[in-house]
Amino acid sequence: MAYVEAFCLLFFIIFLFHWIKRSRIGLNEPPLVPYRYPIIGHTYRILYDAENFLKECKEKYGEPFSLYVFGSVTTFTGVDSTPEVLGNSDVFNFNSGKMFPIDVFKKFTGHTPSNIPRVVHEQVSGKISVYTSRMQKELVSGIENFIGDCKEPKVIGNIQETILRIVAKPIANVILGDEGAKFEDIIVSFISFITAEREIEKMVSAPGFLLCIHPSIYKFITMIPLKFGWNPLTQHRDLFVQLCKPIIEERICQRKQLGEKYIQKDDLLDFFLSDSGTDVIDNNLLDHLFGDVYKIVFAAINSTSRTLSFALFDYGGRPELWNELYEEQLKIHNESNGYLSTEDVNKKMVKLDCFLKESFRFSLDIAALPHTVVGDSYTFSNGTTVPKDRDIYVYSKDVAFNNKFFGETSNEFQPKRHITSFSNGKTVHSPATKVDRSFITFGGGRHACPGRFFAVNEIKMCLHKLILKYNIRTESGKIVSPITKSFFKVAPSVGLTFENRN
Repeated sequence: MAYVEAFCLLFFIIFLFHWIKRSRIGLNEPPLVPYRYPIIGHTYRILYDAENFLKECKEKYGEPFSLYVFGSVTTFTGVDSTPEVLGNSDVFNFNSGKMFPIDVFKKFTGHTPSNIPRVVHEQVSGKISVYTSRMQKELVSGIENFIGDCKEPKVIGNIQETILRIVAKPIANVILGDEGAKFEDIIVSFISFITAEREIEKMVSAPGFLLCIHPSIYKFITMIPLKFGWNPLTQHRDLFVQLCKPIIEERICQRKQLGEKYIQKDDLLDFFLSDSGTDVIDNNLLDHLFGDVYKIVFAAINSTSRTLSFALFDYGGRPELWNELYEEQLKIHNESNGYLSTEDVNKKMVKLDCFLKESFRFSLDIAALPHTVVGDSYTFSNGTTVPKDRDIYVYSKDVAFNNKFFGETSNEFQPKRHITSFSNGKTVHSPATKVDRSFITFGGGRHACPGRFFAVNEIKMCLHKLILKYNIRTESGKIVSPITKSFFKVAPSVGLTFENRN
């Protein structure tokens, strides 16, 4: 009986806590969609039917609207209210950590504000021309190693895993230079760091119902392993130090000897060493270098391999696009003698760029770009107000497939929609790197992804090589839809067939 009484008491406390939270919702807040079950709220629908559910909510309650998900009220913005979120970075703080409630990097980077966006903007996207030839060389080598000649048709069952292996080396070269990228163990570490789902799952193995009570309780429980010193990144940190410490020591030694005559190398590792302003190689420096490097690794390799995988499925299931894209790439190849310049990638790949932008649109998650209200409150233009600490998600599908921007064909895959033709014969295309009210794949405003220029260049360069070398098609020869998991889209699990064009 004691167990029953304890359970009933716990349930009553949870229900009371839930009722108090719900009663705090102000009259001028976005409408809270009614729900039937306390504590659970809308969580089940979001987990298993997010696409249809968000559409129903938008049609019935307008925007923005609020849902009770995972123990807290979350507000969703649509096509009209999203620009207010992306355009007011002083009120809405982009918080990608909401995707994963534990910062496993904090042990290594401490509590200092991250300057990663600035570094990526200046030292990666700002130096694309420096990296183009190096990336091209590594991409060609990766394609040969992991896809092969394919004289006979070859089916690759998990394309994203293969693409991970192909793009890891070029990104390692940009981050660690030729010296660091030569270590196969580092490349394997980068890949396993991205694919180590089991390690991350251990971090969130607390009972799911705790999240429904309140995220802070859930976070407290999942933080317990970290409190006792366990961290899934430790093994990667140890390998990084083992292999890269000699490179770091050599570079710092050269800086001391040459002084102002030292020429900084074109990779992020050397920039981080210069930016640190120290010549003392201790655990503090090594921890910070590791944390900064692997944060960029995670963002760059994960997003690039995902996007490239979606693009290959979009290409492989649409034979009507094959000849047009191939002819453009062949023309560029012949003009460049097989060695792409930055101008080739940026200015000449118009059809491929438009195809990629359309692929971005179709692969965008149903809801994305989590923000948190950091001001006292914010009142939208329609008069509704969200309080401080409210989580905001962008209902991104409402933006990406809105007739307001794309007309009645918004649900059709049409790369040419991004090209505008004028009566004088001139054509202008909207590049895949351009963010605006209709295209939020890379966010918007001051927090638009700073690495998008580098990422788009690398993806186009890789597609260029793949399209020239292979006939690529889905096994069925038809369009294969992505897998939807809650808000998120995952590349199809079926195979892609590669066959040498020659």
